[in-house]
Amino acid sequence: MAKGFKAWAMIAGGMTAMAMAPAFAADPVKVDVSGKASVAAGLVDGDAKADVDAEIAIRGSTVFANGMELGAVVEGRFDKNQPNQLYGAGRYSGPLIGGPRGIAPLTSDAYLQGAYGYLRGPFGQLIAGRDHGVARTFAVTAPTIFESVNVNDWRTDLSGLNDVHTVNDFSGYSTKFSYLPPANFLGGVLGGLQLGVSYSPVAAHCGEDLCAPEDRLFITPAGALLTETSRWEDVVEAAAYYQKEVKLGGARGGLLFGVGASYVTANEDTRVLSPVFDDYRAYSLGLNLGYRGLTVGGSVKTTNSGLAEVDDEGYLAFDAGITFKTGDEKGDWGVMLGYGQAEANVAAPPNPAAPLIFRDTRTTQAGVTYFVTRGITVGAAAQYVESEKPATAGGPEEAATVVIESSIKF
Repeated sequence: MAKGFKAWAMIAGGMTAMAMAPAFAADPVKVDVSGKASVAAGLVDGDAKADVDAEIAIRGSTVFANGMELGAVVEGRFDKNQPNQLYGAGRYSGPLIGGPRGIAPLTSDAYLQGAYGYLRGPFGQLIAGRDHGVARTFAVTAPTIFESVNVNDWRTDLSGLNDVHTVNDFSGYSTKFSYLPPANFLGGVLGGLQLGVSYSPVAAHCGEDLCAPEDRLFITPAGALLTETSRWEDVVEAAAYYQKEVKLGGARGGLLFGVGASYVTANEDTRVLSPVFDDYRAYSLGLNLGYRGLTVGGSVKTTNSGLAEVDDEGYLAFDAGITFKTGDEKGDWGVMLGYGQAEANVAAPPNPAAPLIFRDTRTTQAGVTYFVTRGITVGAAAQYVESEKPATAGGPEEAATVVIESSIKF
């Protein structure tokens, strides 16, 4: 932790010095408020279920005479479908991580999700505080027309069985430092390349079970409670995103190509010798192709989920999908078809926790949305999930879900 505190001191000093030199005059502080919310309600095998998810962000910034922009962001979130203690190899990529759950009483569905400062200038962008890392910033997954109900990276999972997740967000909103070079800084054919790195001193930092529990308790998908005296520290993320438009003859518009890749690693901080946990590693890659209103793409992630004696393919997940939007640049109607699959390529032994943490999952979804007006969308989707686990951890399960989602962005 001493190294982490020294690093934060250097970062804070550097940001202050760059912002204040060579000129002190600044524009008035500009404040922006943005947010999004979704409501999903449906039937899961005939049982009625619903979920509400909302985020709001308040951003204040000022531009100095030397062109430097200094700002701060505070984010709040309300989520009925978010557990206090996160688990597993799937949605949150590994056990015990903070994930997007933030600071709040354990019984509260509303919490502080992010709070960070940033400095932007010709050198690029520096970010320090509670924020997601660059691996999530540059993530590319299968396209979707829904805000919360997806086969991957969902905010709402009414079935409770979905375990497909290719977004490399192990560090969640833990306190971190990120650096992003200027966009298009390479120019030429690489002009669309964006890069970034993030560093989190520790993944569990909130204490009192508000983020990743200080006593290292975590709940498995089967509901079992495991206790280990381990945590992860020195979380390092490196990510890249490249976008290029390729002209197709004399046709209006071209083929838009986008690819994102990331690597995340973290060191296990072992208080006593543990047969369960180890250093964390994960790789992710995604690709999207867009032409006019049609978009196809997919992504893949592989990770050892921080488990001992498990290689980097201990958890392997991928998704693929296609969307089509009609109307103007925003689209009046949208249709989609998506598929996701997660595979647990481990067994116990060698790791006794593997059967409790991993599950094999297959998810299929089809849906349609209507864009009512700017920022407001309504839609309906049908989703089918198959989940397979050892009999001792719950056995095979399946669920058919029909859901209506309404979402708003402002």
